[in-house]
Order: sequence, then structure tokens, then C-alpha cells
Amino acid sequence: MAMILVADDSETILLLMRTRLEMAGHTVATAADGQEVLDHISGGVEPEVLLLDAMMPRKSGIDALREIRATGNDVPALIVSAHQNPGDADAPTDLEISGYITKPIDFDRLLETITGLTSGSAAGT
Repeated sequence: MAMILVADDSETILLLMRTRLEMAGHTVATAADGQEVLDHISGGVEPEVLLLDAMMPRKSGIDALREIRATGNDVPALIVSAHQNPGDADAPTDLEISGYITKPIDFDRLLETITGLTSGSAAGT
């Protein structure tokens, strides 16, 4: 299963996502904001999927992803948003975003999306 780095400023959402993802067999690291995401990655965490809340204090998931992409890292990234439409303001067009997950989170859809993003990663190793 995949190593997933989840970032959200809600402790409740982080706990819920960690629990559901671990129950599905994934390894999970969590961050309370985009800066913690960058700290995890610079500290050696190598996620196979990023699950980033679009709007967080200190540094948003979008800003963190922009910095990650600037280093050449193309890890698949899912943006979590309260907006129902990827055309909303929190959906930048200059980043490679693998998908959007709306709140409230449909965990069946989330797990299917993660499986789709990671199914090819094991084949090349």
C-alpha cells in the first residue's frame, strides 16, 4: 500500500483520514499546515500521494504544492476543498494536480482515487 502525507488544519479531519487510510492498509504521515508538509519532505518523508487541504493557516496546501513542484518533485497530489467546483479560486491551473476531493469527504471515492494513483507505482519497482 501507499505512503500518504495528509495535511489539514482540523485535528478531527486528520484523525479521521489517518484512521480510514490506515484501515485500508496505507501508511500515513500528517501535517497541520503546508509548512509542516515541506518540513516532512525536507526531513526525508517520501510520500507516494499528497492529500492537501487547499486552505490552511501559515501555508496553504496550494502554496506548499507550488514549492514542492519547484523542486522537480512530481508526487501525485490531491487537493481537498470545501468548494464543490475545481474551477473555484483555490484551484490553480499552473500546478500538476491529480484530483480534487470535496468536503465532506467521500472516503470510498478517496480510496478509489488513491488506488488509481498508486497502482502503477509498484509495477516499476
